[in-house]
Amino acid sequence: MGTENQKHHLRILPSQGWVPVSFSELWSYRDLLYYLVLRDIRSTTHATRLGFYWVLLQPLATAAIISVVMGFLVKVPTDGVPYPVVVLSGLLIWGYVSNVVIRSSTSMIANAYLLTKVYFPRIIIPLVPSISGLIDMAIHLFVITACCFYYQVLPQSSWLILPFTMALAIGIALGAGLWVSALTVRFRDFGNIIPVFLQLGMYISPVFYPSSIVPAHWRWLYDMNPMVGIIDVTRDAIVGRGDVQFGSLGYPMEVAFFLLFSGIFYFRVSEDIASDLV
Repeated sequence: MGTENQKHHLRILPSQGWVPVSFSELWSYRDLLYYLVLRDIRSTTHATRLGFYWVLLQPLATAAIISVVMGFLVKVPTDGVPYPVVVLSGLLIWGYVSNVVIRSSTSMIANAYLLTKVYFPRIIIPLVPSISGLIDMAIHLFVITACCFYYQVLPQSSWLILPFTMALAIGIALGAGLWVSALTVRFRDFGNIIPVFLQLGMYISPVFYPSSIVPAHWRWLYDMNPMVGIIDVTRDAIVGRGDVQFGSLGYPMEVAFFLLFSGIFYFRVSEDIASDLV
């Protein structure tokens, strides 16, 4: 009978050192992740009058403008590939990575009201842009498919490589997004620098031109950009070339793993003070 009056106390202590991500905890908060992803998609499509159609027209408008300037006026060599296909295949990878990094840089600050009121795994916040961005990538792939049929570049078995190159792009985008989301909380001006670096990165990546135009004596430096191998293999797979250079994906794969693991580590170390800084 005495045991009925006993009180049980639960002591909650702060974690010591670095604590790895608990995937079971993430799964238990899947409803919150779903809500935030859905809200992010809605905010993107409802922000303009065109709504969903803007996501469809944006890559077409960009490809049309660049095709006129670079393809018609500058006459960039394309190795026999229709220039709109060159642009769209480059934007498929680069557009996803740049959008995820930009959205991640402001994600923690934009969700400050959540961070300061309720508990949830903070890593969910930078996860949202990488997941919602998959919708844009899928629509972009649909646009590329339509463009390929228009120019009679019919899909071949090499398209089976695309899920792998897209996975590498997701890894790089998520890893970089974890870094910039944590750094922007500490250094607010860091978010203003991100678009400048991404603008520079677009021009030193084969987005609007094939890598073959880069002089041979500069290729060692050019290939240090991990996006080069991913975009090149993606483009070769889309146009159905038989000489797809799988070996060029080794370095991007290493960079993707490094960014992911280091990004998770730095984010987990920094998230304890995020609520105080936002």
